[in-house]
Amino acid sequence: DSRDGGGGKDATGSEDYENLPTSASVSTHMTAGAMAGILEHSVMYPVDSVKTRMQSLSPDPKAQYTSIYGALKKIMRTEGFWRPLRGVNVMIMGAGPAHAMYFACYENMKRTLNDVFHHQGNSHLANGIAGSMATLLHDAVMNPAEVHPLHHL
Repeated sequence: DSRDGGGGKDATGSEDYENLPTSASVSTHMTAGAMAGILEHSVMYPVDSVKTRMQSLSPDPKAQYTSIYGALKKIMRTEGFWRPLRGVNVMIMGAGPAHAMYFACYENMKRTLNDVFHHQGNSHLANGIAGSMATLLHDAVMNPAEVHPLHHL
């Protein structure tokens, strides 16, 4: 069944492109996770920068933001084109390891717990526990990067 995360074949017999094969190594999961995390955080970083500004308790008096797009445009016009990306290097340094560990932890725990709970197949309880533990590990690594003093300033 291709829903078990095993990289099987779908009903038409073609390879399931969303999953890695069950034989994928831990380093493969870690590499895929790191690349996905870095890309996701890099693309969303300018939006997160604007969101942080809009949520700030004491924004710059000149900052009268009414929308994310308007705020991004105003920040770039008044503070420079690259300002929304200030601190992205710190985020990337945290995102790669955090997501690599998330994917490695999740896949290994899911496989181990599925064997314990279900012996053959996919256990929702195993997936939930694996996801929870992987999220805790991810957040322990990622949180320092998200609260870095240079981030979003």
